[in-house]
Parts: sequence; structure tokens; C-alpha cells
Amino acid sequence: MHSRKVFDGSDSMFRTQQAVLKRAGHAVWFNELTPARLDHLGFVNRLMQTLCELDICCALVNSYPANIAGVTSVYSLGGNEASLLNIARTDCPTLDNFVGKVPSFQIGHFTFSLTALDQFANYSDYRDYSLFIVTQANETLQLLIGVVDSVTCGAKSIINLLEFLWDITVLFAFQKYGIVCVSFRPA
Repeated sequence: MHSRKVFDGSDSMFRTQQAVLKRAGHAVWFNELTPARLDHLGFVNRLMQTLCELDICCALVNSYPANIAGVTSVYSLGGNEASLLNIARTDCPTLDNFVGKVPSFQIGHFTFSLTALDQFANYSDYRDYSLFIVTQANETLQLLIGVVDSVTCGAKSIINLLEFLWDITVLFAFQKYGIVCVSFRPA
């Protein structure tokens, strides 16, 4: 990624969420981000849930979450593109496919196919990312996927990864939005 700072893989916000759950029995954060649009949201949610279940820390940022929140009218760089999916680097063998730029591979029910990034007019702005066509059943999206350097990380670190991305790599002139998936499994 652009940043020289390494994400430390902390999960302090996750621990805060867990503490609130113990005391209140429930907790809802960011309720102002109730989707205004549903374009491909089911697909994105299924993908994020699949990665989270594999204990992969990831966050979707940039124009797609802002579009879903109703802040921007478009989210495409040139096609059916759902913004920037950032994944924190871990020892998970699944991530080797992204780092090694494997031409085609499967994660759960999703098929990832690497494609040329230079088809976008602004591709020089995204050199740290790889462009993948992601397919599940009869639905397909293009995702710009980047791997963030991390000391140690897991799905519990997702909320802090999003905060890290906002602080370090994502530059917006408007309010920031992101999509993450956090699953709470019994201990």
C-alpha cells in the first residue's frame, strides 16, 4: 500500500464492542450508515462474510460504500467496480493467491480472476492494487484488491483496520464510509 506505516493488527475496538455486548446484551454501531442503495450489497456482504469466516481481516472503502450510503451517485472507475477491498496480510495460505497474483482461484463459492489494471483511465492511481473479476453464481463484480502490511491480524481486527485505512491511505474531501463484516462467534 502507499503507507510506510504497518497496521499493528490490534482489535481494541472489537474488545470494546464485546464489552458493550456483555453489559447491554446488544450493540449497534454506525446506524447512520443504513444503506440508501442496495446495488450489489448482497454480493459484497456474502464476500465479506466468507473472508471473515476464514479469519481474514478486510475492509471495503472508497466510492462504493459512499454510493451505498447515498453520498455519491456513482462508484465505477470503468465498469462494474465495487471500490477498494483492502486485506491485512497474514500467514493465511488463501492470501498467497492475492499476494502472488494467481491468475484464477476459488475462495468458498467465489471465483477470483486476475485482470489487467491498465484498462482504467486512472489506473496509475491504483498501482498498489490488483484488479480481480469476482464471480458468485450469476453475479460478477470487479474489485481492486490491495494487501495491507500487518504485524498480526485476524477477523477481530477488522474495525481497527478500517480506522487505519481512513487515517493512513484513504483521502476523501467528504465524509468517509466503509463496509466491514464482523461476526461474533461464541468462545
